[in-house]
Amino acid sequence: MKTKLLLGVAAIALALVSGRVNAQTLQAHLIDANPQVLVNVTFDGNPAHGELQNAGQLNFDFGPAFCVEPLAGLSYGENLVYNIQNPLSLTQYDTISRLVGGYLASGQTNVDAAGVQAAIWEIVMGDNGSLSSGNVRLLDSPAVVAAANNYLANVNTYTPVALTYLTNDTRQDVVTWAVVPEPSSVLLIGLASVGLLRRKR
Repeated sequence: MKTKLLLGVAAIALALVSGRVNAQTLQAHLIDANPQVLVNVTFDGNPAHGELQNAGQLNFDFGPAFCVEPLAGLSYGENLVYNIQNPLSLTQYDTISRLVGGYLASGQTNVDAAGVQAAIWEIVMGDNGSLSSGNVRLLDSPAVVAAANNYLANVNTYTPVALTYLTNDTRQDVVTWAVVPEPSSVLLIGLASVGLLRRKR
């Protein structure tokens, strides 16, 4: 009986693994962006007149995130599969984790979220640490520019947070501070349940 119970719980754990998380991938659904500000931004001067983008916190079914690949597309309501990467493989991971830490310690207003998102864009694509000039520029939204430049200027004072780095070949890569289960973690949860059940017997 105990052997059957062990196999049953292990099977449940493996089913959970193959469902939401499979071979270090994560099925995701983008709900919306909130808090956020619609900004006019240009990357490397293209387009010269800028383009409207939502700058702010992305909300997926697994939790909140920020974009680290602004030139790729992403739409509300979209379902996609992310690859779970080693976060240290993300260029400027430490700086980005500190920016997110600063955001989480803030009031998390629309301007805070947009400022941190714009600051992350500057970190991954910019060249001079400012959203007022250089490769990444906001052509309006002075409050967001001021917030982004302030976050960048004070980045070393923020406490870094642990981030999960999620990539997709054709859509925006993101970082999240939500807890994303890995296959081994889910399996351990299942096996731990076996131990609890055995102790109850």
